Amino acid sequence: MAIDGYGAEGPSGGEGFTPGSGLAPLPADLYLDDESLTDELSDADSDELELRANNARFDAIQEAFVAQQRADAAGESLPVPVPPAASSKTTGKPAKAPPKRRLGPRKAVRPTPDIQFRLSLATNSFEQKDYEGAIKMLSEVIRINSETYQAWTLLSTVHEELGDREKATMCLLTAAHLVPKNVPVWLNAAAYALEGVEDMEDGSPEKTQALARAIDCYSKALTADKRNIEARTGKADVLMMQGNSALALMQYYKALEFKPFNIRTVRNMADVALDVKDPRKPAENAKKAYKRLIEHLQEKGTLMAEEGMFEWSDLRIYLEFFGILEQWGDAARELKEVSRWLLGRREEGYVWSGMGEQEDDREWDLNDDRRIQVPEFEPARFPLESYGAGLPVDLRARLYYYRFKMGMVEEAEIHLGMLDPSKENAVEEFMDFPDCLKDIGNSLLEGDNPRPERAMAYFNLFREIANITGDITIDADFLVSQGRCHLAMGDKLAAEECFIAAIETEEDNIEARVQLANMYEGEQAQEGKEEAFLLVREALNLEVKQGPDGKIRKIRKPRKPYGPRKPREKKPDDPNAPKRKSTYIPRRLINAEKRKQQDLEMTEVATKNYATLMELKDKVVAGADEQTQATWMAAARDLVDDFRSYKEFYPWEKYIKYLGYGGNVQGQATLPARSFKLAAMAQRLQQTLAPAEGQEGAAPPPAPVAPKAHRGITFDKWLDIFLDYAFYLVRAGQHREAYVVCHAARDSIIWTAPDTTFLIHLAWASCAVYAGDEETCVAIARYFMRDYMPGTDAYRMFSAMCRVCQTPVSWYTSGPAQKFILRQIKTMDGIMTRKLKGLEPYGKRDGEAADLNGNGAATTNNDDGINLDVCLLTIYGHILFSTTSYTYALNYFARSVSIDPNNSLINMSIGLAYLHYALKRQATNRQYLLTQGFTFLFKYYHDRLATKTKEVRPGKAQRQEAHFNIARAYALIGLGNLANEYYWRVLKEEEDDDDEGEEELEGTGKKNVMGNEDLTIEAAYNIRTMCFLLGDFDGAKAVAERWLVL
Repeated sequence: MAIDGYGAEGPSGGEGFTPGSGLAPLPADLYLDDESLTDELSDADSDELELRANNARFDAIQEAFVAQQRADAAGESLPVPVPPAASSKTTGKPAKAPPKRRLGPRKAVRPTPDIQFRLSLATNSFEQKDYEGAIKMLSEVIRINSETYQAWTLLSTVHEELGDREKATMCLLTAAHLVPKNVPVWLNAAAYALEGVEDMEDGSPEKTQALARAIDCYSKALTADKRNIEARTGKADVLMMQGNSALALMQYYKALEFKPFNIRTVRNMADVALDVKDPRKPAENAKKAYKRLIEHLQEKGTLMAEEGMFEWSDLRIYLEFFGILEQWGDAARELKEVSRWLLGRREEGYVWSGMGEQEDDREWDLNDDRRIQVPEFEPARFPLESYGAGLPVDLRARLYYYRFKMGMVEEAEIHLGMLDPSKENAVEEFMDFPDCLKDIGNSLLEGDNPRPERAMAYFNLFREIANITGDITIDADFLVSQGRCHLAMGDKLAAEECFIAAIETEEDNIEARVQLANMYEGEQAQEGKEEAFLLVREALNLEVKQGPDGKIRKIRKPRKPYGPRKPREKKPDDPNAPKRKSTYIPRRLINAEKRKQQDLEMTEVATKNYATLMELKDKVVAGADEQTQATWMAAARDLVDDFRSYKEFYPWEKYIKYLGYGGNVQGQATLPARSFKLAAMAQRLQQTLAPAEGQEGAAPPPAPVAPKAHRGITFDKWLDIFLDYAFYLVRAGQHREAYVVCHAARDSIIWTAPDTTFLIHLAWASCAVYAGDEETCVAIARYFMRDYMPGTDAYRMFSAMCRVCQTPVSWYTSGPAQKFILRQIKTMDGIMTRKLKGLEPYGKRDGEAADLNGNGAATTNNDDGINLDVCLLTIYGHILFSTTSYTYALNYFARSVSIDPNNSLINMSIGLAYLHYALKRQATNRQYLLTQGFTFLFKYYHDRLATKTKEVRPGKAQRQEAHFNIARAYALIGLGNLANEYYWRVLKEEEDDDDEGEEELEGTGKKNVMGNEDLTIEAAYNIRTMCFLLGDFDGAKAVAERWLVL
């Protein structure tokens, strides 16, 4: 018989027979050689084959048994086979060496017939567009053998047809992991992951995930074949999309090691080298890569390289690196040599390279007047168009700049004469290369002898071309250059407009701010110096965010592998796109009419926002929808920002702090050279505007007349806007922003009256309480205790605010809070001591006010009304009590009770302090401490239960409180039997219910005992717990059923 291709010889043949067993020998092929099948079988197929082998072995044993029985009946005997040799001990032959284990993934086995059948069914379903049936069949194949590569690839195609790219990508990645050494599969998966990535928004999770998957696929492909150039450049391209220029550069370096003459790789590497943080570092390597490519193409005598042709644009990029390294002579030499090659005159190189020290640019003149002076020159050898007329105009502009930098003024002037912007065909000549006009204009503004009039001609030509084409952007760099030109010509008004336009075009432009600051610093008026200081500090802040060259890094996209290479052009601005505006754009030199027009526009916007605020306020208070609330918040934010940006309403130091320029500029060792100059300028201006103590500065300006309104809105309404906005911020969970708004209102010079200051701090405290911010609550309460001294209500407010904050008492008991309260106590003690001695109050001896509390609060006029405050002493005692300093707390409680001996709260605090002190490990005379404690506690107890008059007895709430506190005190020291008695008294008060006049809680039928703090449930729970702990389960159950069932 044959089993799945494995032969069996029959009952009389084969090996594996055991002598003496009485059975016929088994076929030798039934003993499966697992080692021989290791490389051919997958894990999923091994179980099936093992089952089949066991079945075949059972059938063979059965046949051998039947054959043996027939032979015995016929009186015959079966031959005894020799057992198979296992080692050299039985056969004398050396044992067969085990096969070597191969590392790496196993070779994929051919799918079994049933899997092939299911795959064919899935393929038919897919062709008939029965995608659900195909998915069902493929899922069954994967269940049987999850390593079936064809199933995953087909499933990916099905999901792609259904439009589910996520599942299609995951299936494709899973298939690729099944064949990890197959590089084309990984490349296909990476390409599929990158489909449509250019249309995704930068920074979106979808794009980030797609790029990460593509990088992983390219990395796996490189693991399989590190010499694969497509995987290497693909990974570098994706790294460029991610903005990882340094990592992309390393990949391009490795790609060039294998294919140094691939022009696409060289171009991408050059682009990345120009985009890194410091382009000087990779500039040399990029220059060498281009030089190697150029020499290779020149040796081959062709311009066609791998994946593209060498073009003029490649020469322009090649020259960029010479400019970065400031190698002007080498740049001019390479420009001429490569241009000569591109124009087909490489054979004539010996003529112009052998001029030695007399080397000049006569080769690129428009006529032969100077060229014929060279003996080796042959005028008719090459056409005239291959000389000066064939050189692109932007490369001639570069050649002019190189000669200008080298000091070859005569050669530079010759080139500049050929670049005359006043020619009739100047527009057509510069139409394709308008950027070189900016470079020429900037070079004319450099050096010891600037020529701004001539530079302005080039700038005007650039603007004319931009207006004609309509697709050239007037960027910030051009506006700054034009502004510098106006400034050199003495037109400060036009220069200011150009610099401001540059800031409006590019919000992060630094050079425009520096130029404006230099202009404003020279003004005599203090307002100009203020504007200069703000601009300098803004420039310093921007330099921290940007690179050393003052440019924001942009993510470059990799070049496409095929097709002609187009010159780089800037996309025109979208007219419907919102314009980015700087938050601070000064206009110092414009006339009064324009300034007035700007104020009118801002007033109109503020009026519209205020109308929106008033219209939606009632709806927001009533709980409007999210859109209405967002509209109200936006209008309030704009109004608050408008008020805060008006520097006349704030002291100078507060105003610059609001703008974010309050930090010190000294000691910044990591700043580049220009930043040091800006920092020095900022320090100089700040010293002029706000001189340090003991130094002279600018004379303070006269105090302005306080206005009554701003933007047509009175200041009382402005304060309402600030406080309402703060309340809504804290309700939205933005309590830090709410604090900033309250702080801005407090710092303004408008709201300095006591009533408005009190209102601002009260709103600030409300925000802190709502946010549960104990730190801010303590800080605001200190303000009230300091500025409203003496004031028992201020001390009570301090305790109440800390009580309602559902946070630990860390800030209530903090060191600063303790010191502040203690200073308040010492102040009162000092005043009372002087009164008892008959001395004059503080400050009255010499007519000067004294700062007694250390916080600037004068107390001279109120000394006569200051006495020892029980509330203040008790608060400090509670602070010490909370820090377990019971002995010190008792001192202040004792002082309090000496002033108010019948105060129940003080007596209870003293009793609890004695009890807690008695429970400490190192307490001395513990019995005495407990006796003292309960003495004060029962004094508190009897005072709370005593009747004030014959007609009025304490209410139920007051009686429950007294019983419960005594019960808790007994429970604290472990006397549960006594505690249980007082807990039952709490319950008995509820059963008696003889109070009259107490309101019932709506819908419950119960009395309103102490508001929402009825102690009945707490007392019943404690009784139940004690009963349960003592084993009285029936009593615990009865109490729970009677009092704890809601």
